[in-house]
Amino acid sequence: MNLKAIIAVFVTAYFVGCSMDTSRYVPNFLKSPAGHSTNSYTIWHGKSVINVNRDGVTFNDGSYITPYGEGSIKLPRGYYYVSSDGGRILIADKLGNIMVLKSDGKKIAKTKLEAPLVSGVAYSNGIAYLLQGNRFGLYNPFANKVTYQKQFAGGSAVDDRLANPVVTKNYLALPTLDGKLIMINMNVPAEPGVIPVGKSKSYGNIIYLKAINGGLLAATPSTLIYLSNKGKREYSVSVADLTVKNGIIYLLTRDGKVQKLTLDLRPIATKEFKYADFATIAAFDGKVYAYAKSGSLVVLDDNLQKYKVYSIGSANSYSYVSGKYLYIDDKKVDLSALNYE
Repeated sequence: MNLKAIIAVFVTAYFVGCSMDTSRYVPNFLKSPAGHSTNSYTIWHGKSVINVNRDGVTFNDGSYITPYGEGSIKLPRGYYYVSSDGGRILIADKLGNIMVLKSDGKKIAKTKLEAPLVSGVAYSNGIAYLLQGNRFGLYNPFANKVTYQKQFAGGSAVDDRLANPVVTKNYLALPTLDGKLIMINMNVPAEPGVIPVGKSKSYGNIIYLKAINGGLLAATPSTLIYLSNKGKREYSVSVADLTVKNGIIYLLTRDGKVQKLTLDLRPIATKEFKYADFATIAAFDGKVYAYAKSGSLVVLDDNLQKYKVYSIGSANSYSYVSGKYLYIDDKKVDLSALNYE
């Protein structure tokens, strides 16, 4: 008998012999139903999802949502939403075609790249993109040509909420699949710089990237960094999701914690819910919303002291906060109607 079989027999005999009441050890978070019902605040939209990224969710009827609410147009058949910047909407399909639209749906530019798009942004001078195979580059729609392209070995998507590039007045920050930031100076021609986000050779793809308060906040599933004129701050943590409101980071960890941090990554407050499989966070109107994939939603006060648990239903495909709604598969829940007491 091999070692695994011996261990299995021993464990079975032990628990049977002790007649252990396992219900005593199951936390409330894993019991069903967990908490108060949200049926009165739930709308069933009946759509199926075709693509999810950090900046949006695209549905099978061509509609889409962003962190700020519903999209302004219907997308062409076969295309999914990627990102928006300055009134420009970047969309793509699974074959490598990309298109830039105005907010009213009028086409600005269209081309086909060498591989399907992973992330990208359309800005005033062109399109910055990341392709499958960890190829990144710049495309000039006015000259209809790729002006810069490079490929890094390795890297794969370990989380479907891939961050899109960030464009500011001074620089363009482009995330790669192996957890690096490509920094391109917008004012001075120079070879792009490379900043790793993480400490190992396999950093994991960047799932969050935003320019905030003059700095740059980035996250992989295992690391947070904040880059500013004061240098680089780093925080090792198992990231489930995060959002930023009024210069404060609201973070969910994969070991069941809800945290508030300053932009220099110093913890302000923490609330722990053991065994909670947190996935999606929102923060507005003095409340924090932490959704667990198993179906529980915790609504907390901004100090993470008071809280109330709702039973909202498990997520089979995705969960995403758009405006004040939490979308889960084919329904959405009005978060603003829920309270922590």
